[in-house]
Amino acid sequence: MMTLSSQQPTRLQRIRLALLAVGLSVAAVGLSQRPAVSSTVMPQAPAVLEDGLYLFGESAERDQLGMTYAVLSVTGNRTVGAFYQPHSSFNCFTGEITPNQLSLDVVDSYTQTVHPYTVAVTAESAVVAGKSVATDKTLQGFHRIDTLAARDTEILAVCQADFA
Repeated sequence: MMTLSSQQPTRLQRIRLALLAVGLSVAAVGLSQRPAVSSTVMPQAPAVLEDGLYLFGESAERDQLGMTYAVLSVTGNRTVGAFYQPHSSFNCFTGEITPNQLSLDVVDSYTQTVHPYTVAVTAESAVVAGKSVATDKTLQGFHRIDTLAARDTEILAVCQADFA
């Protein structure tokens, strides 16, 4: 089991993580929606992440209980990372980045079962002077968080070592 905490996850947390691993996270924890007042999330083609480290969250704020986060490293068209919830275990993934999506193989941290999972890559757009202007790239249903915390880099290091 991959965990940084000595606490055992609750049954509900294990169920949520299992659902996330099979791509049912929408039903398990819901997706936050941004108000349509000044910005929307619209697909832009191509929307490919540049090489680097990324953190995305269902909440725009880090460490919100019940929210799912994705920390990942991108090199070329390959990615390694993890889905996690604060104060819980995490599921590592590896995958390929195509122009508009991440095609991932998510490893369940309890059973070591691999589950395919696909998530769209979109460009957040802001409306400026009546025109849509592309800004940061993000994962559909997630907000980009600019800075990784120590826990994020620790989780990422474990997953990178697992897939090395």
